[in-house]
Amino acid sequence: MVIEHRQVVAMLGWAGRVFSAGELSGTLAGTSVSFDLSVFEIFAPLSVGGSVVLSPGSVLDLLVNPSFYEGVTLVNTVPSVVRELLAADAFPSGARTVNLAGEALSPGLVRDLYAHPVVEVVNNLYGPSEDTTYSTHAVTCVGDERTPIGVPVDGTSAYVLDGGLRPVPLGAVGELYLSGAGVTRGYLGRAALTAERFLPDPFASGGGRMYRTGDLVRWRSDGQLDYLGRADGQVKVRGHRIELGEVEEVLRRHGRVGEVVVVAGDGAAGTTRLIAYIVAADTDTDAKTDADADADAESTLDVAVLGAHARRWLPDFMVPSVFMTLDEFPLLPNGKIDRSALPAPDSEAARAVFRDPQSEAEKLIAGIWQELLDVPRVGADDDFFTLGGHSILASRVTSRLATRTGMDVPLNLLFEYPVLADLATQLPDPATWPAQAAIPRVRRVLGRAGSS
Repeated sequence: MVIEHRQVVAMLGWAGRVFSAGELSGTLAGTSVSFDLSVFEIFAPLSVGGSVVLSPGSVLDLLVNPSFYEGVTLVNTVPSVVRELLAADAFPSGARTVNLAGEALSPGLVRDLYAHPVVEVVNNLYGPSEDTTYSTHAVTCVGDERTPIGVPVDGTSAYVLDGGLRPVPLGAVGELYLSGAGVTRGYLGRAALTAERFLPDPFASGGGRMYRTGDLVRWRSDGQLDYLGRADGQVKVRGHRIELGEVEEVLRRHGRVGEVVVVAGDGAAGTTRLIAYIVAADTDTDAKTDADADADAESTLDVAVLGAHARRWLPDFMVPSVFMTLDEFPLLPNGKIDRSALPAPDSEAARAVFRDPQSEAEKLIAGIWQELLDVPRVGADDDFFTLGGHSILASRVTSRLATRTGMDVPLNLLFEYPVLADLATQLPDPATWPAQAAIPRVRRVLGRAGSS
């Protein structure tokens, strides 16, 4: 990346106007100089006569040595790190201002920060290195269903465009393009990539360039931007295009969910499935981020609860097939979530408590699910959709149940009773099943052998 001094000066000029000398008087510098957040941490306070409080390593290293926090007035880091500091009760006692960037900022973390006795301002900052660290800025508040990334910083223009580089209407989703004082020269020695990502700015009267971020956003009615995920974070599941960020946002609304990452992985028979990794929220608070969620009745966070919540707000094809709860996310040296280090899906770890099927009906259903879902075992308390089921497989389940039990099994029965034990109660007494039900039906082929 080739960044000129004038671009850094433009960013620092904005910082000096937005942040007071008091806020910057003790700025914690815990980011490696290899990452662009360090430019703000080092030069913003020095440019207004403030101090830089150097940490011995990353901010997380200070968990074991809180004495280094003395004199800190502003923390500038990523949400994952701040969540760890709060959980360990190791947040700097004098840090009135918190700047967060680099990851999606959940409303729950905003709420937890404002609940801290010292924190007065929580800023959500967004920006790629290609636009010199920060491009948009929002002062957050408690109660937002989605935390905005705010408005463009001084000297920056933000365009939300469609595939034809046309502005999209208010509330419509488009790709974010940035232009102005922060746009860098481009990538050193990579002319083709620079030409692909840095385009002529058709909206600037004096010419100039704009940077294509690859991020999906939309304008809110209050003039701020909502971040919705990566344009290249789109995946296809059973023919449907899905934005992983939208699934994550719905899961974050659950009052028991702290942080969430959704990824696409391999499913049965070469299919694609969604895998949700969840870190639970602090259970000491009674606040809820989704007013309509039944979180009061859901005192624990298990896969059944998560699956029910997801199905309440998402269509079947967007509901993750696997939910895995983690104590914490693996982090990169810069504090961001290391998605490559997330544990492989484990059907056993993704369940709450396993209970063997007991009745004949439960064993019948378990056998059918095990075969169709390609899982090693199925328990009485397992949820069909949490195990990876979907509407197409549901129709095959009901068809095989009808064959085995001799009764008409409507498709909606599985959607009403997705838990194995509950579904078993809807089947007739095994004593009434026809004797020939155990013999698989063979489709009769008309015509001579070998003909189709």
